[in-house]
Amino acid sequence: MRYAILCIFLSILASSCSTLSNKSNQKIDSLYPKKGALIKYQQEWQLPSYYDRLNEFKITPIGQNKIVFLGNSITEGGGNWNKRFGTKNIVNRGISGDITEGVIERMDEIIYYKPIAVFLLIGINDIFNSDKPNRDKITESYVANNILKIANIVSKESPSTKFFVQTILPVNPKSYFKENGFFPEHPVSLPDQINNINKLLKENDQLNAIDLHSAFVDAQGYLDIKYSDEGVHLNEAGYSNWANFINDEIASLK
Repeated sequence: MRYAILCIFLSILASSCSTLSNKSNQKIDSLYPKKGALIKYQQEWQLPSYYDRLNEFKITPIGQNKIVFLGNSITEGGGNWNKRFGTKNIVNRGISGDITEGVIERMDEIIYYKPIAVFLLIGINDIFNSDKPNRDKITESYVANNILKIANIVSKESPSTKFFVQTILPVNPKSYFKENGFFPEHPVSLPDQINNINKLLKENDQLNAIDLHSAFVDAQGYLDIKYSDEGVHLNEAGYSNWANFINDEIASLK
């Protein structure tokens, strides 16, 4: 009789645990955009990496008391940022090809876990997408305002989170765009667009702006080629330079 009661109890316990686990998984899934969601100005080529990374995030959620590096492929390419700072609580939330609208759509995860700090670097793919037919819509002020919107979401929903906006890195069209034929007839100078957006970010009193751009630009206004093998993405020297530039901010959070 006692054995039968024990079996019933264990069965009920297992069922309850399963229910709680399912509810927990459903909650985590709800933090991320569903595949097929319409994200403004997101291009077809950006979709696979976006949803592949979101699936990875579901498996490895941010967790509590973390520092989040948020951005696109330049952030993602940093890999395990903890190795660069001697930390254990930095989480990489970079997605290759991501744009400001893509970040806005995935802010629920950030808000839910309320990290200690967020370091945002985003905007270069918005500029790439401002080629035809969106050149009149994806303006410099549009990109800057979206970055401010991201900051405001964090400020409102997670006021204890320190939010750092890093200025968009320079590019080197001499080594990348001309060699690869990438957007060869872009209507506006890419360095000028980057500089104008960064100016708006640095002049905005609501943003805690880190002028990361200044640590990578050469005398011609391009990305110093010693920090990149192709003019946009960073090599290991570039990531070391980035880590050194923001080391004091990271140290203040330990």
